[in-house]
Amino acid sequence: MDLTSDIAGMLLLAAGVWLGILAKRRRFNRTNELGVERFPSFWKKLRQRSQDYMLMAGFLLMVAIGVILLSSNHMDGGGWVVMLPMSLLMLYLLLGT
Repeated sequence: MDLTSDIAGMLLLAAGVWLGILAKRRRFNRTNELGVERFPSFWKKLRQRSQDYMLMAGFLLMVAIGVILLSSNHMDGGGWVVMLPMSLLMLYLLLGT
């Protein structure tokens, strides 16, 4: 087991979760009392939505890499239980969408 890859995996997980929370917070701040998102213009909507999608893509990528680093480092101690569903999820994201 390598301590540096464990730390890198945990940092990637933390950064990924932070990006996910940031993307959801941005969307929450744009909603009104009825739960409808409001934008001043079409171009601002397009720009803000694309920024949200980029944040969510960064969230998925960082969390996936962090989980793979941690589970591959601890493969003999049950890391395969985490690696198998994560590999299937990445395969679905690459081929299924």
